[in-house]
Amino acid sequence: MNHRRNLRIAAAAAAATLTTLSMSGTAMAAKAHKPKPAAPAVRDSDHDGMPDKWENANGLNPHRNDAKADRDGDGLSNLREYKTGTSARTADTDRDGMPDGWEVGNRLNPLRDDSGTDADTDGLSNEQEYLVHDDPHASDSDSDGTSDGAEDPDSDELSNSQDFELGYDPLKADSNGDGVSDGAADLDGDGLSNVDEFDLGDDPQEADSDDDGVPDGDEDGDDDGVSDRDELQSGDDPRDSDSDHDGVPDGEDNAGTVTGFDATTGALTLSTDGGITVTLTVTDSTEISWYRRSATCPDPATIDDLTIGRVVHKLEAEAGDNNDEDSATGTPSAEEITLLCV
Repeated sequence: MNHRRNLRIAAAAAAATLTTLSMSGTAMAAKAHKPKPAAPAVRDSDHDGMPDKWENANGLNPHRNDAKADRDGDGLSNLREYKTGTSARTADTDRDGMPDGWEVGNRLNPLRDDSGTDADTDGLSNEQEYLVHDDPHASDSDSDGTSDGAEDPDSDELSNSQDFELGYDPLKADSNGDGVSDGAADLDGDGLSNVDEFDLGDDPQEADSDDDGVPDGDEDGDDDGVSDRDELQSGDDPRDSDSDHDGVPDGEDNAGTVTGFDATTGALTLSTDGGITVTLTVTDSTEISWYRRSATCPDPATIDDLTIGRVVHKLEAEAGDNNDEDSATGTPSAEEITLLCV
């Protein structure tokens, strides 16, 4: 009897335990699958597509629809700035020198400094393309056959790349306003213009490009006995020892010697090395300069230096006209005379 009673009690206890475990499991499962609370909706009081928080952070009015406005004037609307991830209060979000709108319009990244890269390999960086209004993805923006880096929009004889290299403005022929074009200027004071230095392969920012102790202007690149500066000034080629290919080195190739000059009439007589006498007229328009000038020769050269025995290195003349009152005799008029300074 007692044995049967004990069995009934044990069975009841086991059933109670199973019920309790079953309820606990159900409760745990229910707790595990309890849905998370929904995230609070992003507040956009004026319904302009930009959250109030973002508008406040960018100095906009969250209670006025200003989606189409361009607060920082960079070419992107406020809404476009929000969607792009750029700042509506800073025209150049990544501070790389190019406005956000220009970068987006030209398929660059307004959130990364890519100013120094050259996307189209035309010799100009992305920022430089922006400054000269070119396309950073087209090496020849105007399709004229000349790459953007080689263009010369300001006609100073320096390409865009060269202007940027020397710190000049490629859109201004005289960047510093000193009255001398950027190409004709002598940035390093070595006696050669910037253009000439580039042409000769010298560095316009180093007076002695090869560090040999001789200024670039005094170098004699073609070993003809004449400095590069003097050759350029006289119209000879400093890379060719015999510029006119007459078999005589430039340093020894002279036009003739003065045998007579009448300052009243301007009549000048020369004797060439071949014994030929040449007569021409010196006018007020005649340019007279020195070749291989030193301290012994006054600067500038004038008609007073057209003395008998003076060697004329180079002579350029224009054929005379019998109907020209200034050339009544029909003799050629001297346009340019280069005298040898000895």
